[in-house]
Amino acid sequence: MKNSIIITVITALILMFVSLISWIINQQTFAIIASNLGLLILAVVVLWTNRSDLPKI
Repeated sequence: MKNSIIITVITALILMFVSLISWIINQQTFAIIASNLGLLILAVVVLWTNRSDLPKI
């Protein structure tokens, strides 16, 4: 794996952890924003790394 992909995945996982902490301390709005951003980053990274395996339309 490339170094940039690893850093991006770690950033997304940190956002998910921040979301969990925000939910625990009762900051629901920030928790939702952080989790959605982390999920979006993970989805983009997975699709980008596997773009050659995706079916052609």
